[in-house]
Amino acid sequence: MNTDHVLAYLDGRHVRWRLTFDQCLDEAGPDPRARLLAVFDALRACAVSPQGLRSFSFTHAVTEMSGPQSSIRTTVVTAKQALRKQLLGLAETTGTPDPDLLTDQLLLLYEGAVANHALGTVDHAADTAHATARQLIAAASPLPLQTFPIGPESPHI
Repeated sequence: MNTDHVLAYLDGRHVRWRLTFDQCLDEAGPDPRARLLAVFDALRACAVSPQGLRSFSFTHAVTEMSGPQSSIRTTVVTAKQALRKQLLGLAETTGTPDPDLLTDQLLLLYEGAVANHALGTVDHAADTAHATARQLIAAASPLPLQTFPIGPESPHI
């Protein structure tokens, strides 16, 4: 497969993801915990969309089509680093004493949900990841749990 075609595909997937994530951020309101949870709102939205959740295509492209210095790897790493940077900024606003740890936990959960959704090894992986992320965020935040907006619930959790 042509590298330019793969890069164009990944760029299109990334643009669709950013639009969904940005919309979820807007809908999350002012609560910093809800804004951090918005990445998992976006994950759930993508999982049920007609295009489906295809973020695993980034990982697949790196493992199948790129070497250590390839433009595909650079594109994927840049996208993943940008997501981490944005999540870290959101985590810092929650008042957690260790925003780096919370960010890493959420990214591992996110990537695991993407992989398990793609492989079909966990039923309703995006919903389960959303519920787990909410618990992680609530546990890490000094803000009272009863003030953490629940948001739209999934019928699967």
